[in-house]
Amino acid sequence: MRVMNHVCHVEYFVKDIARAQKFYEGLFGWNFRSFFEGMVIFGQGDNHIGGLMQKDDFTLGDTPSIWYQVESLDDMIAKAKSLGGSADEEKSPVPGVGVSTVVKDPDGNLVGLVQYD
Repeated sequence: MRVMNHVCHVEYFVKDIARAQKFYEGLFGWNFRSFFEGMVIFGQGDNHIGGLMQKDDFTLGDTPSIWYQVESLDDMIAKAKSLGGSADEEKSPVPGVGVSTVVKDPDGNLVGLVQYD
């Protein structure tokens, strides 16, 4: 049985991937691999932890973003709305993983959701 609704990815927005990679590699000993242009993912051995996403501009507090693996994005979007949250972003494909979206809690905090293929 697969465990759902658990943290599956932590993502940091960075302006310089090489600089950030050097920092986290030195700090935690994480290993990195390219995921797509402007993003590397990191972990320890085969254990995936998260990614570094290059962005030219972001607001402090927007990062890190936390992503939860869920069984059904549609069900979770509906549930978030029924609980006073909102869902303004379109679902988008995640290459080799599945599909994702972001919902907001009633205070506007971002909650990343990923439905694996």
